[in-house]
Amino acid sequence: MTLDVLIRGGRVVDGTGSPWVRADVGITGDRITAIGNLSGASATREIDATGLIVAPGFIDCHSHSDWSLLANRGADSTLMQGVTTEVVGNCGMSYAPVTHLNEARLAADVSRTSPGVQLAWHSFADYLETVRSGGIGANFAFQAGHAAIRSAVMGSGERPATPDEIAGMERHLAQALEEGAIGFSTGLEFVPGRAALRDELLAMAKVVARYDRIHTCHQRTRNEEFGASVDEIVGICEEAGTRLQISHNNKRRGAPDGAWEGTMEAQDSARGRGVDVACDTTSYIAGLGLMAAVLPPWLFDAGPAIAAERLADPTIRERVKGDLNRYWLMVARGEWDILWLGRTSNSMHLFGKSFVDIADTMRRQPIDAYLDILQAEGAGIADAGMFGEVKTHDHLRELVQHPLVAIEADAWTASADGPLAAMVNHPASFGWTARVLGDYVRERRWLRLEEAVRKFTAMPAAKFGLRDRGLLRPGLAADVTIFDAATITDRASFETPAVYPDGISHVFVNGVAAVTNGRLTSSRSGSVLTA
Repeated sequence: MTLDVLIRGGRVVDGTGSPWVRADVGITGDRITAIGNLSGASATREIDATGLIVAPGFIDCHSHSDWSLLANRGADSTLMQGVTTEVVGNCGMSYAPVTHLNEARLAADVSRTSPGVQLAWHSFADYLETVRSGGIGANFAFQAGHAAIRSAVMGSGERPATPDEIAGMERHLAQALEEGAIGFSTGLEFVPGRAALRDELLAMAKVVARYDRIHTCHQRTRNEEFGASVDEIVGICEEAGTRLQISHNNKRRGAPDGAWEGTMEAQDSARGRGVDVACDTTSYIAGLGLMAAVLPPWLFDAGPAIAAERLADPTIRERVKGDLNRYWLMVARGEWDILWLGRTSNSMHLFGKSFVDIADTMRRQPIDAYLDILQAEGAGIADAGMFGEVKTHDHLRELVQHPLVAIEADAWTASADGPLAAMVNHPASFGWTARVLGDYVRERRWLRLEEAVRKFTAMPAAKFGLRDRGLLRPGLAADVTIFDAATITDRASFETPAVYPDGISHVFVNGVAAVTNGRLTSSRSGSVLTA
């Protein structure tokens, strides 16, 4: 047998959660062709994997790398973490479809998150072709975002949709699904998705069901009404007959005792009724958020630009200060020492600083500094980012150990060099897989190695319909990651997030070496994965 690549003597963790076995792995073209004792085979390239783990390429089932991919086509930080596939278009956010009603806002978003790139597409098909045209380093599966679809029909207004507007959204969603979107995502805590009522969400879910795709949902709240929030989206998807993935289903400050356990029991109960529902979690105690999500809906009744202008009115500002008890309750409670500024358009000189430090710099109270930054964003107010401590280590442990919970990054691809490095505001962009495998598996022993690998290989592949990914099996796509379980380490931090991990030596994407001996090869062998 003659192969293109022969990986000899590794500990094969196949993605199923089964204990590792010592075996060789053979690759021909873009497929895995043999696994077992291949001592009689030869290959153009051989890798000695003695003492190393050979696993399926990792899958990030909740990524925002569509924000930066067009400025980082090589997907450098993705590959250096062993990730070969990302599911993007999450939390209701995608860069298509585009109409005259949302083009200006999406163009501004694209130019901010992908420096040097201009929006030059309208349909979802046009967008995917733009992604394909310059080559990509990893595989990406795109969802159609509710916010983009809603704003394509309604513009920037935050209000309930009319029946005609809902019908327009249904048409846009159906077109996106026909043109390659693998599913549909909602962000019900964010502008403008939080204005959507049940009839709108049910209509969209029925379109998703008609195409047998998946609905991923950033639910309305994980605070006081956490249980009701999960019940809402489970009920909608159960009625529609839609597969459901609940994004980062962790409890927040303000959630009642037992609320998270109740949401997991609700998912178990729904599964007993035949609802295909599960969820995922980020891999750090601190997460990314959107600053404007704490603001009251009434502020946005004339659109984002007017909302920003209104914050200059002292009377309106005082009213806003008394109406912030939503989303991240740390803002309403004044817990500024665990909140930091993320990406913005007009306050990047304060990027990464805590709001305590920002307030000192601006010589303002922290809440006024927070609102000043939002006011300065103008029409882009809804996109201003922050990050903060959103869970405890104890809660993170119970999340990653739960059988219904996959593990994801909730971050975006970047590079340690170039303009994107300075924009990275969370270590998950560079270190989430190493954080799990080095810290939570090796050091804390929260999970068996094989189970951790399953939670970001076979588990999300099955859920999102990535039929030939997530397992090491002959005939499947040759996405392979080789790492040292004894040395893999997350080197990124909040202070210096743009640092690649240690311990990942080789990564193959569709049979092509993307990382060799811990170094990027600059290959662009990734694909746009469609349903």
